[in-house]
Amino acid sequence: MSDESAASRRTFLLTAPSLLVILLALAAPLALMLVFSVWRFVPGKITDYTLTLANYWRFLGDGFYLKVIADTVQLGLLVTALSLVLGYPLAFFLARTKSRWQPVLVYLIFVPMMISLVVRAYGWMVLLGYNGVVNAVLLQLGVIALPLRLLNSVHAVVLGLVEVLLPFMVVPLLAALKDIPPSVEEAARALGATPRQVFLKVTLPLSIPGMISGSLMVFSLAITAYALPALLGGAQVKMISAIAYDAMLVSYNWPFGSAVGIIMVLVSTALIYSYLRSVPQKAQGL
Repeated sequence: MSDESAASRRTFLLTAPSLLVILLALAAPLALMLVFSVWRFVPGKITDYTLTLANYWRFLGDGFYLKVIADTVQLGLLVTALSLVLGYPLAFFLARTKSRWQPVLVYLIFVPMMISLVVRAYGWMVLLGYNGVVNAVLLQLGVIALPLRLLNSVHAVVLGLVEVLLPFMVVPLLAALKDIPPSVEEAARALGATPRQVFLKVTLPLSIPGMISGSLMVFSLAITAYALPALLGGAQVKMISAIAYDAMLVSYNWPFGSAVGIIMVLVSTALIYSYLRSVPQKAQGL
């Protein structure tokens, strides 16, 4: 057996357990959902196993559902952009600081993740409620005459999702920034580059792989979020995940709920593929 064949076999044996987990935890449920999506719904017994594409036509032929998809994607892009704008300076500071408290500061990023998502959502409800802290402060300062309706709005959902998903943007950015050799930036400064030029022409381009990784994670988690949009957005903000939840667990229309899930997988995959195709392969770190 050649060295190359032996190395390939060792690689396969090392990756086989993780591939099996992915197959069981991801591929199998997706395959089952795909099967359910092409079965006919029968009230009271879920399905009679008759093959049909009616579930897909029902979704794609209804302007309401198409608008929900568009709104979900738009919200995901907005959350991703805000997370990047807020997360990059934080990651840059953590990567460049010489403070002995740097490990503690990095740890603080993960502290909110140790608190239940529902608890954090209720915390935002206390802050943004009609009689909440934000309205009370604005009224006290005389900025507003009447309380604002901050809850049950897209703004509340965006704010909550950015707070929850910000660590998923900061960590990849931090890793990418720390991987940049200091000698590269020093060489640019030695050649007469200003701090602004060093950042725009050296640091920023070299951190693009972290930006891509963070953006993909935040976008994927934002468009599939359910609990937080339901609590902060209420009936005013409809996400595709809520449509799937109602179909599966309220009306027990598993075929239609499965079709919704498959459509969202295809939409998100197409968007992510287009995003990766638009970024040069070299910038992706590939």
